Amino acid sequence: MSKRTVFTTITALPAGITRETVIETLHNHFEMIDLNPLVIERHPIKAPRRASPEEFHSIWYHVVDKINYFPGYNGRTEFDVCFHDLKNGLQTHCYAPLGLDIKDKWTLGGTLPHEPKEPVEIGLGVPKEGLWLREDVDMKCNIMATGFVKKTLKKAHGTLVERLVEKAHIRETELHNTRLEEHNSILSYYSDSRSQGLASPLPSPDPSLLRHGASPFPNHLQGQPSLHHRGSLGKTPYPYSPPMEGMQQAFVDPRYSQPIPDPRYSQPPPDPRYSLPPKEARYSQPPSQGQDARTTYHAYDPVELPSVGSSGTPMAELDSSSAQPPRY
Repeated sequence: MSKRTVFTTITALPAGITRETVIETLHNHFEMIDLNPLVIERHPIKAPRRASPEEFHSIWYHVVDKINYFPGYNGRTEFDVCFHDLKNGLQTHCYAPLGLDIKDKWTLGGTLPHEPKEPVEIGLGVPKEGLWLREDVDMKCNIMATGFVKKTLKKAHGTLVERLVEKAHIRETELHNTRLEEHNSILSYYSDSRSQGLASPLPSPDPSLLRHGASPFPNHLQGQPSLHHRGSLGKTPYPYSPPMEGMQQAFVDPRYSQPIPDPRYSQPPPDPRYSLPPKEARYSQPPSQGQDARTTYHAYDPVELPSVGSSGTPMAELDSSSAQPPRY
């Protein structure tokens, strides 16, 4: 006759351990198995036939434990277990002999000092500050062996958590030392560059020099190519050359050999639809054959045409006194 047993264990994690380190350890299946003091052998296997559809695509291992049943007598227990990674933890399902079925869920919770605080579950002794590791166990086994299995499991998993915390401390120390070495190497590189008279990638301009029209960069940067372009530019100095044609003003970046045009002073190209031909070109061509030169004019240059009679000859101007009608 089997009995179901459910219990939860909360372990507060010390300060200085990050979420990433704990999650990385939980998702490292071999490391989680090896942290268990009962395990003496493990290797990955394919999903067994009894696996459920949800567990069939999980990662499976065959594990061998060494169990101390009573003083002076030890035994071996072999079982299959599946691992399923979660965003904030890990799920395992163990199929052991004699109908022992253990579902274990590890969850990382809590808040760090720079994170907003969240309400915690009551009745479990959950810490209100800092990170904590929660283990939920759902176990089914023979009613006669429930007490022994529960005691052995709690003791083994307590040792596992202690080793996990110590492993996280070691990993955090390694990461901290690595970041510190990188930071010190960057500082030493820039200090050596300044001592040798080499320019940084983009030095800060001097505002006092900008008001007097002088170069805003240090003297050792003027007249020599950039550190990154010295091989490609050769003897061509950068960057203080007169502005290029078509630019009223240009800001010269010392990292590049070509000035950068200011879009505020750039002129758009003329639209050919609204451009007029030169005035000389409009009168440079003689009238074509059959065209009257007297009626040739351009739309933009109006000209006065002579008065022409019906016969094609110019009309004579009459005096106003002779143009009066006769009197009878």
